[in-house]
Amino acid sequence: METRDGERTTGRLSDRDERRGTIIEKPALSTKFPAEYLEKVKTVHSKGGFGSDGYGYDWKEEEAQKNVMRTHTTAVSARQLYKLAQEGFKPTKMFSIDRVFRNETLDATHLAEFHQVEGVIADRNLSLSHVMGLFREFFRKCGIENLKFKPTYNPYTEPSMEIFAYHDGLKKWVEIDAPPDGIAR
Repeated sequence: METRDGERTTGRLSDRDERRGTIIEKPALSTKFPAEYLEKVKTVHSKGGFGSDGYGYDWKEEEAQKNVMRTHTTAVSARQLYKLAQEGFKPTKMFSIDRVFRNETLDATHLAEFHQVEGVIADRNLSLSHVMGLFREFFRKCGIENLKFKPTYNPYTEPSMEIFAYHDGLKKWVEIDAPPDGIAR
């Protein structure tokens, strides 16, 4: 459930499509979720809450229980943000690096298994320029300096952007991130 539901990912988002992920057969289901948390997730998805209008669909616990190898690491951030909310807000920086799995057609820019870097900075009065500066510095430290930022739509960050870097070997711009990159709503 936390892979897809804890961060308010709609049941109709492509990351929920089983063809994109890898189904785990044993155990096929996860059932150990705090009942209070499960009810909050269901309510937010179907009716809204916490500043969200929800997605207006019939959220199904059986769907959320399916074990799928994670397609992104957002569950790590969702868990940490939930913990932060329980403790009371304080400015925070959280980062994770972990392996993710996708059912992708392999090519020079897509792998079925890769490491995803994710971060959340929670503070007051942050802007998109802060986010862009963070990414510029992060990628500079990785040896990548030729970047382009492209505005895009994303349902859980606004404003949102995609990040591209020029790849000398491929002689083209390649996307080096996976949205959402932006200000979380």
